[in-house]
Amino acid sequence: MSDTPSPSETIAALGTDLTQSMHQAVAQTKPVLSQMAHQVNERLHDLAHHSQEAALEARHKIEDQAKKVTTTAEHCIQQAPFKSVAVAAGAGLLTGVIASWLMRERPH
Repeated sequence: MSDTPSPSETIAALGTDLTQSMHQAVAQTKPVLSQMAHQVNERLHDLAHHSQEAALEARHKIEDQAKKVTTTAEHCIQQAPFKSVAVAAGAGLLTGVIASWLMRERPH
């Protein structure tokens, strides 16, 4: 008998070698990939925490600005009530004119 392997035996041996190489590669990279996944998870957690803090800080700033605007408006109204009513009426009239202009039918 001949010592040279048949083509199907050669392909089977190559397949076995390839399978073993792939298993070794997976076994070697699995700890590294696990560590990378853990680091990404930690970074995402930190990012989410920082985002929540930034959103809370922005909310507080907006609330403070709204309080300042409200206080300023109240002060202006107390100092000049008739002028404030006139400005409010003018703003309402202007808003009504713009709204009616935008809603009117236009020829096609």
